[in-house]
Amino acid sequence: MQVRNVVIVGGGSAGWMTAACLAHESHVNVTLVDKEVPTPLGVGEATLLSFEKFMNQNCGFNSNEFLAELDAGLKAGILFKDWGYKGNEIWLPFYWLNYPFSDPPVSMIDAWSTTQHLDFKKLEVLYQCSMSNIIDRTQLGSGYAVHIDCIKLVEYIQNKIKDKITYINAAVKELANNILYLKNGDTVEGDLFIDCTGFRKLLSNPSSFDRVPLSDRLYVDTAVAGPIQYEDKDVEFKPYTTTTAVDHGWIWNTPLQSRIGSGLVFNKNITDVDEAKIHFCNFWNNRIKEDELKVIDWTPYYNKVQWNKNVVSIGLSAGFIEPLESTGLGLIIEAIKTLSKLLNDGYCSQSDMDYFNSRMICSYEQCIDYVNSHYSASDIESPFWNYVRKNYKMSEAQETYLKEMASENQTIMPGGKGFIFGVGNWVHWLVQAGYPLEPRSWMAHETMESSLNHLIDCEDRKIELGNDLITHNRFCEMFL
Repeated sequence: MQVRNVVIVGGGSAGWMTAACLAHESHVNVTLVDKEVPTPLGVGEATLLSFEKFMNQNCGFNSNEFLAELDAGLKAGILFKDWGYKGNEIWLPFYWLNYPFSDPPVSMIDAWSTTQHLDFKKLEVLYQCSMSNIIDRTQLGSGYAVHIDCIKLVEYIQNKIKDKITYINAAVKELANNILYLKNGDTVEGDLFIDCTGFRKLLSNPSSFDRVPLSDRLYVDTAVAGPIQYEDKDVEFKPYTTTTAVDHGWIWNTPLQSRIGSGLVFNKNITDVDEAKIHFCNFWNNRIKEDELKVIDWTPYYNKVQWNKNVVSIGLSAGFIEPLESTGLGLIIEAIKTLSKLLNDGYCSQSDMDYFNSRMICSYEQCIDYVNSHYSASDIESPFWNYVRKNYKMSEAQETYLKEMASENQTIMPGGKGFIFGVGNWVHWLVQAGYPLEPRSWMAHETMESSLNHLIDCEDRKIELGNDLITHNRFCEMFL
């Protein structure tokens, strides 16, 4: 199939990010059609490292420019509070290859497999910095993702690419073959159509038989969310995402420059929406009112076929897992980059379609397994967490990692590849969740002993503000 004209339907983050990438990388004519007035949350969204790289390399934007427009804050990782048990803290950074305080340096897995009684997150530079709201500028580009306002993201992209694409403000009636019929009577011809219409699925509209249901592997399906205004920005403007396990589910905290984005994620079959609103407002000491909250609900799923004939589904029209671990934007970027590469020569074969579908299914499954693992061990007594414990099913991926971690001859490496989440992500979570990691049988004892003794000496090392360290608030004021 020759592809010269691509028509994107839907004007949210997925639609405009797709348009930006294709207009920059691919030799195709791009048309975006959207009439719906969006009702976005406006509370901010956490990203993965792939977001900034995508915006720079795949869309041709400049970080200094677009981050200044997106109300952005930095994200060194995720702090999971009270997951597993009350008072527990799990730290998931983006940077984990080595512990730079050790002498000689040792890898994460080597260190953890030898001395697990240490609180290793306290030995990580970015953890120490982040807990003090300090930015280590030496780690910019590799150690930090960002928090962004998705409304402003759409506005920014619109302004930057408006002269590079065709934008049609109209409602869609139907797609028949290669013609998109609009409700105003106009038509739009295209070779390939991209469905970015969210849960409406205006172009793809798969039946229940064409979807993979995920309710037996994932445990939340609803959120109440809204913006939280700062009381003390110097304290609350943190350079990381916080997720706090609560009786009804978990609460996210995504700090932007102007406000905090926050929401309570729960299961509507266990917790009533009104009850969730009350709990969320109480969590924030009534800094937000119940009538200011938006309710979002979903049924977790993904499409078995995400590129069907001349229609590609990207974003919510392709599937949705849940808000944990920022998989939404991560999967959108994975789909766009994969599609863009396949469109480079202006021709797509059935094998290209098959490759896209298999890669996206693999990406979804990897994300589902990793998110699922976060619910594997909790002793919180509440209807929601009791339900999770009763219905939890460990994935084959988690079983494989745990078996390998328990082996003296383990071969797992922290830099292992995954489309979105790799080995480092898994080991970081599983070890901190309480699963054992056996020492490697071939490690040089004296070298490891020397390194670990140095690490122990550095466990309470204090971060001093130097040339490469700056407060998060000051950094954003100066550079974003």
